[in-house]
Order: sequence, then C-alpha cells, then structure tokens
Amino acid sequence: MPPGGREADSERALRLCAALAPGTGRLMSTTILGEPASKSRPRFTRSGKPYRTREDVDAEKRTAAHLRRLFTEPWTGNVAVGAVFFRPNKQRIDVDNMLKHVCDAANGIAWVDDSQVTAIYGIAELDAEQPRTILVFAQHASTLTRGTDNVRACEHCGKPFPLVGRTTKRFCTAACAYKARGHDLAEPVHCKQCGNPFRRRTKKQVMCSPECRANHLRNRRRESAKPRSKCSECGKTLAHTRGGRCRDCWRANPTPASEPIALFDPSKETKPCPS
Repeated sequence: MPPGGREADSERALRLCAALAPGTGRLMSTTILGEPASKSRPRFTRSGKPYRTREDVDAEKRTAAHLRRLFTEPWTGNVAVGAVFFRPNKQRIDVDNMLKHVCDAANGIAWVDDSQVTAIYGIAELDAEQPRTILVFAQHASTLTRGTDNVRACEHCGKPFPLVGRTTKRFCTAACAYKARGHDLAEPVHCKQCGNPFRRRTKKQVMCSPECRANHLRNRRRESAKPRSKCSECGKTLAHTRGGRCRDCWRANPTPASEPIALFDPSKETKPCPS
C-alpha cells in the first residue's frame, strides 16, 4: 500500500459498502491496478453516425475481463456499486464519466441490465505512485425492485412470475389470463378448416395450423369470386369468365354452323370519296 498512513483498500471497501447498502448479505470487492479509465464524450462521423474510440473499447474490454474473474454469473436483483478512483495526476476528469465506464463494462457480467443499479457512489483520490480503482458490488435493499427478483403472484394460479419491462402484468401466461376471463384454452376445439381437435393458444384462434388458415382463405376467395362461364355447346365449366366454347368443342368444329363464314365480296368494296 502507498505510504502516508492510509487505510487499506479492503477496509475502505467495507466502509463504502456499509454506506451504500447497510446490512447486505452479499458483497464483492476488487482492486484494478493501473490508471482509472474514463468514458469519453460522444463522437459522430460526418454523416451523423455515433462511434466509439479504440481507446474506450480496449479499456472497457480490460475492465470486463477483470470482472469476469470475479462474477461467475450476473446478479438478478438490485445492485449497489461503489468506486474509489486513485488518479496518478491532477487532470480534470469527471467522476461520473469514470463510473459510466465501470457500469458499461459490468453490464451483462455483474448484472443483467443497467436498471438493476439502484445505488451508486464514486470517489476521486490522488495517488501518483500506485494508481488503481477499488470497486464494491453489493445487494441493495430498495422498495423499487428490479431484475428477475422483481416478481408478482399470478392472480389466477398464484405462481410468482418476474416483471420484466411491463410492470402492470397481472397473469403469468396468456392461458391464465384467458382462464381468469372465463375462456379455458386447455379444452380442445375443432379446426374450422379440417375439423381436427386442437388446443388454442389464444381465444380467437380457430385454425389448427398455418396450412389450414391458408386453405381456408383460398377457398373463401374462390367462393366469393365471379362464377365461371360454361361452354355454349356442351355446358362444361370453363377456366375463365369470358364465355364461349371449351377447347374440345373448338377442336371438333373450329367454325360452327351458327357462325357464317365471311367471304370477300368485290361489289361491297369501299371506295374513297371523291374530293
């Protein structure tokens, strides 16, 4: 430890944890040697697309690799984060930018989502001989529960389910929601197209498969279409609605007797009008 009668890093981590999350039962602390990294300002290309500098990416990868050795799996409940940054010089760097770097590197490693961090604290110190970062992670008891520990009992079956994103959800599954409204999806119904029994996934489902739905729509379009014409001689249904004769009747008699053959009559030839 650096001279000067300073308290040990482990003792300071315990004191920081007691201030952030008093009475917690889960605590992890670590020390990262080297100059503390800071999140740089947003940068944009000429077209307006944001990008990250190579220094930021490499520093975040180093911090994430260090945290992976500490966490075997991400925590699921509320998390309190504390950090003490020992800087090697008096350069003006904001503490919140250094905390932002730690939170971005720990996302997906120390916790599942950033919203689980409900308590955060950062301290900046000077230590030119041994720059380092002391990190403390602890469970945080808060009335605003986050993560998969934020559960609610289903109003139908009573089974607890996590509230992820949507906090007004009342039932664990759609089946429980329909049962609570009087629609039991467990009872099989008959498919409207093929007639086979199946279990619905929603209240409005009437087809057992996408194939039956496609066949039903195809048949409905055929029924609503204009009726097809029939052959004027044999009465056979044609493949169009233009009328006339079928192909077999036309091959048997290309020119029927009912249609007189138009012959060329020289006497009826039109003459141009005299000018």
